[in-house]
Amino acid sequence: MATEKSKLETYGAVTKDVVSALRDSVLFFLFLLLLITPTTIQKRLVSAGFTKGSIGGFEWEAQIKSAAEETKTVGQTVGQANENYSKLIERLSELEKKVTDRTVRAELKSIGDVAETSRAELMTADRALKRSLATQQQVVAQIASSVVPDSGWMFLGKVTEDKSAWSVGSPQTVNSTSVLLPPGSTLTVRDNAYLRADGPSSARSSAAILGVVKVGETVKVDELDYSHAKGGGWFVWAKVRHG
Repeated sequence: MATEKSKLETYGAVTKDVVSALRDSVLFFLFLLLLITPTTIQKRLVSAGFTKGSIGGFEWEAQIKSAAEETKTVGQTVGQANENYSKLIERLSELEKKVTDRTVRAELKSIGDVAETSRAELMTADRALKRSLATQQQVVAQIASSVVPDSGWMFLGKVTEDKSAWSVGSPQTVNSTSVLLPPGSTLTVRDNAYLRADGPSSARSSAAILGVVKVGETVKVDELDYSHAKGGGWFVWAKVRHG
């Protein structure tokens, strides 16, 4: 009986060693494939249900893509709310100038001040979202670089009515540059900026967010587009790409 038990223990140990060796061989082979064809293997693993794993210290996390998409959605909402507040503040300012009753004017100014505070808070939240998306985007790039957008529309700032000079405070998202930006011009980003999808010239700021261009990155201009500002001047958008 003891002999039988001894044989079973021996067989069990051998089987365990074989399984362990096979496992190590498979992991090593998978590790080599990840080095040679990371994108293909990553897609196969994700489609098979492996959303997170670690091999030789290298980790992938498919959920980060979902998180990035959620961040884009929130950024879209915050951006739209910010734009609505801007329109509200402009309207309140116009009404304040037309109203003669001091009490009504004071009330309009009070509402405008609250709206300004809310808009400032939204802008702070928007900056935090851009930083978060930039980090998520960097992680996604390590998994599948093709997922990260290479081009899109980026807001630059505002120019005068005759388009001969930048308005005060512009350009906003890139280092100081000429208002004349022929195709191929290189821009250096100085503030995290959204890359947006194609859309109507009059609604660039409402187009879907594709990603973020980070501070310090350089992009090349493919084309420019202008949308007229209500108070005069033009908002400048550039179709840019990495390169």
